[in-house]
Amino acid sequence: MLRAIIVDDEELSMKRLKRILSESGEFGVCHTFLNPLEAYEFMKTNQVDVAFLDISMPDINGMKLSNCLLELDSSIQVVFVTGYDEYAVQAFEMNALDYLLKPVTVERVNKTLGKINKKQRAAAVAPILTVLFFNGLKIYQGDQNEAPVKLRSPKTEELLAFLVYKGAVSREEIIDTLWNGLEPEKAGKNLNSTLYYIRKAISASKTEECILAGRSEIRIDESGIHCDLYEFERLLKAIRLAPACRAELAELFKQAEALYAGPMLKGKSYDWASEKRRRIEQDYIELLELAARFYLEGQEAHISLHYYSEILKLDGLREDISYKLIRLYVELERTHEAIREYRKLEELLQQELGMKPGLPMTELFMKLKQ
Repeated sequence: MLRAIIVDDEELSMKRLKRILSESGEFGVCHTFLNPLEAYEFMKTNQVDVAFLDISMPDINGMKLSNCLLELDSSIQVVFVTGYDEYAVQAFEMNALDYLLKPVTVERVNKTLGKINKKQRAAAVAPILTVLFFNGLKIYQGDQNEAPVKLRSPKTEELLAFLVYKGAVSREEIIDTLWNGLEPEKAGKNLNSTLYYIRKAISASKTEECILAGRSEIRIDESGIHCDLYEFERLLKAIRLAPACRAELAELFKQAEALYAGPMLKGKSYDWASEKRRRIEQDYIELLELAARFYLEGQEAHISLHYYSEILKLDGLREDISYKLIRLYVELERTHEAIREYRKLEELLQQELGMKPGLPMTELFMKLKQ
């Protein structure tokens, strides 16, 4: 069942659309909002498949709101609702799935539902392109069982990575990021020729389906692309929503750990990716800590050991994590491993910071030696 939100400052119109959607049998949840800001806050902590947005709203119109919602979750499908047919062209320029004219009818909504279902089915089949960001950059036509795509130059590779990373980006921002300093006309030609080489490498007919190039913006259609970064961020969001089912949360931890094969775009000196790389690594470390606490609460200390150890592989100077790891080894009567872990921390702190472990850690170690 699909999850939807309706945002419209006209209450009667909103109620009519909700009734039609509810009676369609396609939607399990359909939340309504008169205030766009409330819808935006709701999206921060809830998963939504489709957003029906009124275009003409005061303060924040539907077009602006759609951009804000897509920044929170780029996989959401947007359907604009309007009383003016003149907005239709604008809606499709923004790559909306569809638009509905007021007053909405059952027949017209059914056509929209057909498009939604088609897109859902397309997302379930093999992707046109697979782009893997973790532990380097790997690109495949189709899935990972296919041969890697060979791109013409490092700049061609960087442009494709940047497009997938951004999801939707203006041509102006692409030029400022990848061809900064060049004359505008020359930079524009470089962008067009580099985009041509991407199409040629992947096969133009298929690329048209997932890389949508307009006059002012280039957008990635995520239904045609599998990207480990997209999936990792979706898993993070699902974990932060704290599923009630313990088994479900354990499976999400497992999937997220499997995806994070190494630092994002490892070995690539892309300035535009550096801040995101640091944030994703920090998000991953926080996820590992959450998983360790989760298994401790479930009396599964041996699994907690694994997650604490993984944190130290990424940040060996985390004395607080070393302390928790050593305490667990002690509780499990694995004294030799506890001492070894202390020695490793002691040596690393001395080499990197010229410091010794803190008092709590030293006292714990002295007890181990007794």
